[in-house]
Amino acid sequence: MSNEPVPAQKPKGKGCFFYGCLTLVILALVLGIGGFLAVRYGLGKLAALVEKYTEPTPMTMATVQMPAAEYQQLDKRITTFTDALNAQKATPDLVLSGDEINALIANNPAWKELKGKMHVAIEGDQIKSQVSIPMDEFAKLPGMSRLKGRYLNGTAALKASLSNGALFVTMQSLQVKGESPPEEFMSSLRAQNLAQNMHQDPKSAEVLRKIESIEVKDGKITIKAKAKE
Repeated sequence: MSNEPVPAQKPKGKGCFFYGCLTLVILALVLGIGGFLAVRYGLGKLAALVEKYTEPTPMTMATVQMPAAEYQQLDKRITTFTDALNAQKATPDLVLSGDEINALIANNPAWKELKGKMHVAIEGDQIKSQVSIPMDEFAKLPGMSRLKGRYLNGTAALKASLSNGALFVTMQSLQVKGESPPEEFMSSLRAQNLAQNMHQDPKSAEVLRKIESIEVKDGKITIKAKAKE
């Protein structure tokens, strides 16, 4: 198989399915953790806590090399599924591996905000991710300016599913700078649905209404479109 570089592609409006769903799962993860900590500790303690577990340089992400022809087939498969999703027509389930998601992050313009910041592995029924998240947006909050230019580097494992129109994303484990939070904190975090506010975003809600289910199983993510009756 040739490892020729994947050609640059123009952003596709219909690609918003993935930006509106899978990418927002990750954003829900980050914001959910931040919000949970802010409520539990207050902004002042949150700043000190986050500063302790952040670093001045980003973590280097692992890369996935996908031959151009294989990536084009992946892109075609996604486009076909997304067209059917938008039209609410019956279509085969979309099944994605961790390597395919990493290829999308590296090459699809709709995922550019995650490039270099995230690497995904799917193990059994869990999504495991390396993340390197710049703290500049958090630094804009009152009392958080010392986080500017720092990065949250770590690994996380989470479970995600969608059933009856409700998306659930729960944290299973978290490790930052080689350390895991106290079990008391993790027990509380595992009980939180990090995607609970996603339905408040109109674009995200529209996408989720068109999906029958999302299942993580046997190292794959399976997405089933909802067809009109």
